[in-house]
Amino acid sequence: MSMNKDDDSLDLELWFSASRKHTPDPSEDLLARVLSDAAMLQPEAPGIVTTAPEPEPRPSIWQQFTNAIGGWSGLAGLGTATVAGLWIGLSAPTTFTGLISGDTTFTEESAFDPTYLSDMDDYALLVIEGSE
Repeated sequence: MSMNKDDDSLDLELWFSASRKHTPDPSEDLLARVLSDAAMLQPEAPGIVTTAPEPEPRPSIWQQFTNAIGGWSGLAGLGTATVAGLWIGLSAPTTFTGLISGDTTFTEESAFDPTYLSDMDDYALLVIEGSE
């Protein structure tokens, strides 16, 4: 930097050089007060968790099964299908069993059997006669 007598920057340069030579450090008390004020005014950041969340209770096996099949509506559908399957399996008319076996010759007599379990009655008589 050139030092001209006509230049006002010389006066400023003298002030700057004097301040560079003597820089007092702030006192510890001042620093503590500034930091405490800054900590009080600093907002809390959203979304930061300061404590661990409490763990959720583990669901029972029944609740896990119910959730796996779709809740109570799934459980109702499963129960309905089970009952319908048992009903069809235990009281199947001859027409139904004929369709499954591939027998296509149905007569009026074989199309409907009112006892449903007539074969089981014959088997029960054999068991009773055999035990005597």
